[in-house]
Amino acid sequence: MAGRGRDGFPVPAPEASLVRVCDLAGRPRGTGFAADEHGTVITSHEAVDGLARIVLYAADDRTCVVPAEAVAELPGTDLALIRTEGLALRPLPVAARASVAIGTYVRIVAGGWREARVLGTSAVTYTATDRYHLVGAALELAIGTDGADALRL
Repeated sequence: MAGRGRDGFPVPAPEASLVRVCDLAGRPRGTGFAADEHGTVITSHEAVDGLARIVLYAADDRTCVVPAEAVAELPGTDLALIRTEGLALRPLPVAARASVAIGTYVRIVAGGWREARVLGTSAVTYTATDRYHLVGAALELAIGTDGADALRL
């Protein structure tokens, strides 16, 4: 366990919840995180788009090969849900809100737990194999770095 959140509930260490999403050749496509105790992983739609099979790598070298049939694609929100087995990931806490006010602080996983402040929303597009997809209200965040890389691509 990494500690407790502001609400007092335990928050797992990020590495206990994260996976690398790769194609069969091992090329990285993105990252994902455990959403529940049943093995559901949430990732971006473009990380899995067009793949017949996906390879997930957990932090402790456990792997899971998943067929496309185990993926629920949600391109309108740039998300995909992946059914996995055998990874034994710890679910990350997720909060759902109808909207998030500008100036609100949120916790994200970016090189460890980080606080980010919501600057606003913006419509964004991303390219999938079949077309461009519009995501209507992506959050623009100011991510604190505390002297370390927040994102390494």
